Amino acid sequence: MKKLFSTLVVAAMFLGLGSNAFAAEEDNDVERAMEMIEKTNVEIEEKVLKAVEKADNLQQDYLTEIRQVEEGKEVVKLKEEKEKALIELEINRHDQKKFEKILEKIEKVDAKIDEEKDKIDSKITEIEQEIDELETELFSPDVSDKEKEKLNKKIVKLGEKLTKKAEKAEEKTNKYTEGLEKVIEKVYDETLKMSNETIEKAAELGVQAECSWKLVRFADKWVWIDPIRVVGCN
Repeated sequence: MKKLFSTLVVAAMFLGLGSNAFAAEEDNDVERAMEMIEKTNVEIEEKVLKAVEKADNLQQDYLTEIRQVEEGKEVVKLKEEKEKALIELEINRHDQKKFEKILEKIEKVDAKIDEEKDKIDSKITEIEQEIDELETELFSPDVSDKEKEKLNKKIVKLGEKLTKKAEKAEEKTNKYTEGLEKVIEKVYDETLKMSNETIEKAAELGVQAECSWKLVRFADKWVWIDPIRVVGCN
């Protein structure tokens, strides 16, 4: 009896130690899985932040280029100068002398901006007037076919000058859109792959996880990106 009792005690102890060791191993697996998920989420966040910054820089460059196309480089330069002066004006609002001096500078910059805009408007008006004159001449009954051909070529060239701005703007827009799509596509594919791989590894360690989609702004676009969320443990 004593021998049987001793055997049962040893067996119970062995089973108890075994179950404790198994539980400890399970806890260790869960901990490893949670650490892995956390690490992946941090890496995803870093990638997303870098991509957002890149997208914002692309947009900023694009908007500057569009302003240069629409208003002319000189006008954009003058406007930037005015923006800096306005900041100085705010800083020195309590210093009467500096305030008046900066105000005077802003007025001069405004005058230059108006002057540059008038030049651009004047050029456009000249081209439009020239086209009108050529078209009037083109439909004159005294003009020969050879002269009509020459007039048509001149009209086309002048028309191209007027549409050049729109074509440049379209080209800049297409380039920006393509660049932004590449940034978004890259970060989307990379983060999705990272999420899926980590979810698969976590499942092997007994932790159920899934993509927890969230909206992220990249310049002027919103995209769903996929960090990981734990849903349960086996």
